[in-house]
Amino acid sequence: MTSILSITDSSQLTEFCTVILPTIWTLNISKSRQFIQKVLKATQISCTCILVALYYIHRLRSAYPHIDLSIGSEIRLFTTALILANKYLEDSTFTNKTWSSVSGIPIKELNRMEAEFLSALDYNICISQHQFYQWTMQCQQLWSLFLMPVTQKRSLEEEEEVYYYQKKSRSSNSQILCKPILSWSSSVSALAASRIMNTYY
Repeated sequence: MTSILSITDSSQLTEFCTVILPTIWTLNISKSRQFIQKVLKATQISCTCILVALYYIHRLRSAYPHIDLSIGSEIRLFTTALILANKYLEDSTFTNKTWSSVSGIPIKELNRMEAEFLSALDYNICISQHQFYQWTMQCQQLWSLFLMPVTQKRSLEEEEEVYYYQKKSRSSNSQILCKPILSWSSSVSALAASRIMNTYY
């Protein structure tokens, strides 16, 4: 399987984002696909930068698990995360004026969102090599599941279903012990995705 870090095509990077984002936050990414591709194509942001941006969103979600995003806010969330990742990783970065031009979001609003995002992360946007490696492997597994042939996906889903009901039958109070915690947008089961997302966190 090709490493996600080697992906450079904006269309494939867009697909990658639409696969990973719903596993972090319950978002209607299908309506944002065109926007994501437009931004990635215009900025030529690397996959490394995208991975760091997704990690920031993951941290934000972990810190505020009960917050639901309104329709359209996923665009602002993703753009702000990209801005922070770009500034953290690159010596020569895009200005917020450029990001405003590319995204169509007013610069004053971008500045405010950036400040709020930073505050929510306690002004700590550092990511260690170990954290980046673990996060990359996590995303790689999810991406591999997405690319898996349909027949293999069905086999995996059947295996997960058996596992799910075996766990349920062991519960003395008949409560579901392995309730899926993620919204998975492809045909791969939410339980399979949740296993991966909980591997390191």
